[in-house]
Amino acid sequence: MTGGCVAAVAAWVVLALATCAEAAERVSVAVNRLSAGAPLYIAKEKDFFAQEGLQASLTHLTSSQMVGLAVASGDVQFGMTAITAGIYTMAAKGGLKMIAGGYEEHPGFHGVALVANRAAYEGGLKGPADLAGRRIAITAVGSGSHNQLARLARKYGFKYEDMQLLPLQTLVNEMSAVKGGQVDATPVPATLAKELEDSGAGKIIAWMGDEVPTQFGGLFAAPGTIARERDLAKRFVRAYVNAIGLYDRAFQRPGADGRPVKGEGADELIRIISEHTGEAPSSLAVALPYFDPEARLKVEDIAEQIAVYRALRLVGPALEVDTVLDRSFVPAGRK
Repeated sequence: MTGGCVAAVAAWVVLALATCAEAAERVSVAVNRLSAGAPLYIAKEKDFFAQEGLQASLTHLTSSQMVGLAVASGDVQFGMTAITAGIYTMAAKGGLKMIAGGYEEHPGFHGVALVANRAAYEGGLKGPADLAGRRIAITAVGSGSHNQLARLARKYGFKYEDMQLLPLQTLVNEMSAVKGGQVDATPVPATLAKELEDSGAGKIIAWMGDEVPTQFGGLFAAPGTIARERDLAKRFVRAYVNAIGLYDRAFQRPGADGRPVKGEGADELIRIISEHTGEAPSSLAVALPYFDPEARLKVEDIAEQIAVYRALRLVGPALEVDTVLDRSFVPAGRK
């Protein structure tokens, strides 16, 4: 092939790629800069969005409330974040719907640990049944961990009011409170729990996924987006679920001992997640969250979460499951 032909072919390829990129529909997504956003990062970097004719732009926000507000206001078309009392309240007001499941606290997976201060542990705080009468740090009233602690109280037969919950706003503050002895325990992500235990300041006494399995996060869209851009939403969810399938094969298949083992492509996906979150690959490798392979909506669990928040008077009495969920995109599950 002559130099002129090579140049012409190269120019045609560049033009074709530019035309495809221009033809792709732009889609905006808000997500927290955490490994819980892994399916979005994978879908973007492995071209699952592109295969659906979408050009996704990810915006990182610092709280579930900010993600929910971005969706409800129309600043973004989709949001992925933890399910909190604030998110449920936005759903009750018609601001958003959960269209697919996200990160779960799942048996056998180390997502969030309940960590006891070392002195409290040595003084008898050995497990969730010992939380009555204890000071426990949480990030905020109405957080997912707040909900799980209330469910632990019911599971172990003591009163929720017997725990003294202290909202400290950030995980850094929770860590400091454990190290300084201001609190007896706190639920924190696995990487931070390991850090506390390795430093000698704390002791992991339970994994929330084993104690109270929970649909901790979800993928959200505003009802208006679902109505006006339904085909786009279907393609977006399809790309999202395909990314979870790749994640599932890489990280969630059980080994001989029942614990998950690294599968094909695991190192590449860890690199992708690390690049988007800033977390070290070595930390991610031991603390990746669980995702249902079909991104199913766990209807019974959502109903239980709402019941707990209602009992705590953190959501309105009229809030129901179908106010929150749009079940038309992915299968519905139970727990």
